[in-house]
Amino acid sequence: MLFTDCRTADDVRECIRLVRAEMPGSGGIHGCGMRRDCGYLYGGSADWVKRMEDIVIAVMIEKKGAVENLEEILSVEGLDMVQFGPADYSISIGKPGERGCPEVQKAHADMIELALKKGVAPRVEVVSFEQARPFWDIGVRHFCIGWD
Repeated sequence: MLFTDCRTADDVRECIRLVRAEMPGSGGIHGCGMRRDCGYLYGGSADWVKRMEDIVIAVMIEKKGAVENLEEILSVEGLDMVQFGPADYSISIGKPGERGCPEVQKAHADMIELALKKGVAPRVEVVSFEQARPFWDIGVRHFCIGWD
């Protein structure tokens, strides 16, 4: 489950709470239902609950606030993955359309470095396998290749 528009650790905690089944000890509020995200298992079954616990929770780091609060966000229990959003980030810092500018690229590199250090998997969008190589070389193992 990939969530957008998070700015704080509390935002991320809320995303996780929305996914986890409403069971004692889970902290979740997700009610049962048959959905694609859980393989259309009957909602409420033990298998469904396990899928809600095992699902990968990812958040976009795409807002100025998320970058400013990155260390705290990466410390949230249950967060599995982060992905940088250069277009939205460039807008949120007052540089719309400048996704390749040094400030945006530095925020992306810093996010990857800190995520790897904190044990949260960074995911990187690339348009080709060749473009993935430098990220692979620094330890990134999750990629979105293309947009189709």
